[in-house]
Amino acid sequence: MFEVAYETTFCATHVLHRDGQPIEPQHGHDWRIEVVAAGETLDGLGVVVDFEKLKQAVAGIGARFHYGDITSHPDFAGQSPSAEAVARYFFREVRGALGPEGERLVRVRVWEAPGCSASYSE
Repeated sequence: MFEVAYETTFCATHVLHRDGQPIEPQHGHDWRIEVVAAGETLDGLGVVVDFEKLKQAVAGIGARFHYGDITSHPDFAGQSPSAEAVARYFFREVRGALGPEGERLVRVRVWEAPGCSASYSE
């Protein structure tokens, strides 16, 4: 099995909430995102997924939040923007952005801070 990973960062704030009520003050993180794709075979270029495609997909999604507030983004309406929810969001959005190659996406890991991460896979 081959695995490839791409990692990047973006800066954004968020507020965790329960039943629509904040449970902490708004605060920011330098979010670190890692996307991992895997496959038993390689394509005609000899890769699982081209790094440039991973980079473009993740950058486009990260740009939605960079220097913004995840909590107020319409895609997080009605849900607490925890690291777990952000990981799930990136997984589904990156998978869609990659088209057919999105089926090779196996995991997204999100770090809010050094030593504090959450992962999502399907």
